[in-house]
Amino acid sequence: MAKWVQLFWGFFKVGILGYGGGPGSISLIQAISVNGYHWMDNTQFAEMLAIGNALPGPIATKLAAAIGWQVGGVMGAISALVGVVLPSLVLMLGLYQVLLAHKSNPYVIGLIRGVKPIVIVLLVLLILDLIPGTFPAHRYVIPLVIFILGLVAIKEMKISPVLVIIGSMITGALLLR
Repeated sequence: MAKWVQLFWGFFKVGILGYGGGPGSISLIQAISVNGYHWMDNTQFAEMLAIGNALPGPIATKLAAAIGWQVGGVMGAISALVGVVLPSLVLMLGLYQVLLAHKSNPYVIGLIRGVKPIVIVLLVLLILDLIPGTFPAHRYVIPLVIFILGLVAIKEMKISPVLVIIGSMITGALLLR
């Protein structure tokens, strides 16, 4: 039962602080599950994140369900999911009307603009934490090629990220066993 409470509380914090959806939430989930409660290491988190990004739907709920399941079974998954969704549900229902009423207020506009750079900081920190597991020193060439080709495919060639993810998974299965 203590693990279920930890899962709920850990993911409740993600739900309350994860401004901006996935990008802001991913680094918080990583900090809580790897550094905070030590439910997994960075490599396991990176693998779970990769699988979660390959599936449809919000990443925070997918990670909550997967980590909750791994740590506490079915009740762990439910605890983590309720924890991550509850703050958004309450805030969306309660504060949406307030924000609508004050959407032209310069302080509200400034508040939203002020938090966006921090989301970028969280993403950069997450990337820096994931680099060692993604590009290991003894075997970095193929992941680097996958990274570069994926970047070019998505950014320059405008290929769907879904197709790029599927292609990278197939390449990884064939070349990175």
